[in-house]
Amino acid sequence: MMSRSVPAPATTASARLAAFVVERFPFAIVAAQEALSDSGGRVLSDPAGRQAFRKELQRRLQTIDIADLPETTPGVSAVDRWNTAVAELLDAVDGFLARDAIVSSITKDEKLEMMRGMVLMRALDNRLKQFYLQGDVKYGSIGVQGKGFRSLGQEAIYAAGIRLRRGPAYRDSEGGWHGDVICPLIRDNALVLAMHNDPWTIRMILNAQIGKAGPPMEGRDIHVADFGWGVLPPTAPLGINAVNIAGVAMAFAREGSDRVAFSLMGEGGSSLGEWHEAINACAVRKLPAVFCVQNNQTALSTPVSEQSAVRMFADKAAGYGVPGITVDGTDPEAIAAAFTWTGDRARAGMGPSLIELVSMRMCGHAHHDDMLYLGKEPPVSWECAPVSEGAYVDREQYEYWSKKDPIAGYAARLLDEGLMRPGDLEKFKREAEAMVEKEARTIVDAPWPEPSSAGVGILAHEPPRVRLEPLDPSTRLSVDLNPALPPVDAGLPFDRKGTTFLEAVTAGVADALRSDPRVFVYGEDVGGLYGGAFLLLRPLLKEFGDRIINSPIAENAIFGISVGAAIAGQRPIAEVQFNDFAATGFNQLVNSAAKQRYRWGASIPMVVRMPWGGLRHAGPYHSQNTEAWFYRTPGLKIVVPSTPQDARALMASAVADPDPVLYFEHIALYRDPRIKQTLPDAAPEPMPIGKAALRRAGDDLAIISYGAYVHVGMRVADKLAADGIEASVLDLRSLAPLDKEAVLTVARHCNKVLIVHEDTRTGGIGESLAAIIQEEAFESLDAPVRIVGALDTPVPYSPPLEEFFLPSEAQIERAARLLVGY
Repeated sequence: MMSRSVPAPATTASARLAAFVVERFPFAIVAAQEALSDSGGRVLSDPAGRQAFRKELQRRLQTIDIADLPETTPGVSAVDRWNTAVAELLDAVDGFLARDAIVSSITKDEKLEMMRGMVLMRALDNRLKQFYLQGDVKYGSIGVQGKGFRSLGQEAIYAAGIRLRRGPAYRDSEGGWHGDVICPLIRDNALVLAMHNDPWTIRMILNAQIGKAGPPMEGRDIHVADFGWGVLPPTAPLGINAVNIAGVAMAFAREGSDRVAFSLMGEGGSSLGEWHEAINACAVRKLPAVFCVQNNQTALSTPVSEQSAVRMFADKAAGYGVPGITVDGTDPEAIAAAFTWTGDRARAGMGPSLIELVSMRMCGHAHHDDMLYLGKEPPVSWECAPVSEGAYVDREQYEYWSKKDPIAGYAARLLDEGLMRPGDLEKFKREAEAMVEKEARTIVDAPWPEPSSAGVGILAHEPPRVRLEPLDPSTRLSVDLNPALPPVDAGLPFDRKGTTFLEAVTAGVADALRSDPRVFVYGEDVGGLYGGAFLLLRPLLKEFGDRIINSPIAENAIFGISVGAAIAGQRPIAEVQFNDFAATGFNQLVNSAAKQRYRWGASIPMVVRMPWGGLRHAGPYHSQNTEAWFYRTPGLKIVVPSTPQDARALMASAVADPDPVLYFEHIALYRDPRIKQTLPDAAPEPMPIGKAALRRAGDDLAIISYGAYVHVGMRVADKLAADGIEASVLDLRSLAPLDKEAVLTVARHCNKVLIVHEDTRTGGIGESLAAIIQEEAFESLDAPVRIVGALDTPVPYSPPLEEFFLPSEAQIERAARLLVGY
């Protein structure tokens, strides 16, 4: 058993300040010590003393003569650089003094709440481990351990919430949340408790491991979720969380509130590029966010030395131009002060800060990892377990941190201050255990989710998803094998004096900005004086310049911030310059935007504008068809307008939709004079997403396509008609949800189907459509379903190579004639 913690020896305010200067600005220690001496030791005791110290420190630093030195970097004089460094030091000292004053102001009630909160967290962790070991939860006759994580040694994070905007005062009568928002990770359940310290939260955390019916996620994921009390659910792909919190901060800034968004991350997770994108994006916009890195010495098994070469993680703050502070992660009062101070800075419009909490994970990464971390399976205990042979934990570090147990250490401090009496800690433990056990029994007795609920809640307003057996007689025999075609929807006539496809997209964005103040555009080079890679937004900059916002070059940030802003009530239109570049933001689309509604019921009303396609000789990174990447991801909607009329109307639909919509706009159509249409001045009504349009009716062949190749299909149909072959042309308009009824109707009516798309043949949308048709309309077919797509190669750059790569009009016509004659 480890040694009991003892309260840390008391230090003077001057000594603490000097130590802080040595940590952050070591070469200023002499000037700081001299200024402390001249201030008479009153630095923390009264405001006048603090001001005197600050003034004296500044005077001493500015006596250094550097006027004759050359520029330090091009355009920056030595004097300017020195003055900037002095200002940074003085700001940091002001921050230290402010945090020290916050510590002094912590009340008895707050101290006891922090003490009880840490105790409750360890009791909860112990019960989670018992669930894993005892198998007292059964699914049928099988014991269910669940996948769980503990925070042994890191319970002091409870204190981070002590002065955040939390509690019933920030919750309205309809359950809406108006306080601060945190995004915790697996070691931060104590902070989740701090945001809503209630038996409901205990039960929710327990059930996150087990997966019974009810909160947090009805058994759909293992993470906690309590957005109604300011807890944004985290995700296992760690980088998602920081970027989504940045989006929440963007929403707070746009609505002009004084709310702050807090991101928590382990030191390992801070290696992810998404974390960098998040803090950088917040820094450049001075968004109200705080980033905390919990440095607990190991990321699963990778030590800090193999994670980062930086001395302290707080040193990374300088790279983003934000303050960085390092705090003892076992000291609840220091943690409370750090989060309060950084939150106050953010509320004042000063932008984000970086907090590094240094502690150690005193258990394995997850329950199953304890035996590897410590050498054998440890008993469930209030104390840290001894280390056995074969353990991968660093024994020296473990011994050091085992003496800094936050619970024992803080209890000793409160005993010394007279705020606790002998026996109080044991009393707190027994009370916490009883509270946790009551909720644990509720979980044991709770029902499992209804199995069919697995198909519910992927998108808003849709029926449950179920498996279809097309060969079942009740299905097969009820089908009309020769249905009539749907009505023709030719759209407005083409008019070379009309509106271009590009202008129609511009009009659609303008309609959205005018109709809803929550709408904003976020992307690379969209704002300022530019207006996007294709200048599509330039006509809108004068009217909406404050709502067309430049992002850093960071697709993950663009998409993830849009997700977070949508969660917090905004309606972002994210723009990526070319759909090819969505690859670097893929995680945010398929693992965040697509899954949040299913996981915890969140609405993600965001649009992602995706300029796409070839036919322009732009090569392998500006011409790809990425729609198939996302087509198989449940939770995303995909629209592919082919005309200016549809482009404007589908933009209205996408912006109004409660789910994420990928809006693919074909670059080759932007300025194509052949497809111009004269559009009404008034904004159109939203067009139903998931509704195809029959552009041409014919009985001999069904041509199915989308995007630019709809027009190729129409030209081929015209050539066939000259020889008496009448083809129907179906414009899908939406890929997800797919208008399967229209696809099957034209297939059953025409009996022969040609699917045409610009994407590569293998793995394209066409193969999915063909599978649907052969499976559900087989008895109506008179020929194999034919697919014409591009070669299975990257998109080449040179004009003759691209021409060979893409399906040509002649190839499509020949395929159509062979199919008709089959």
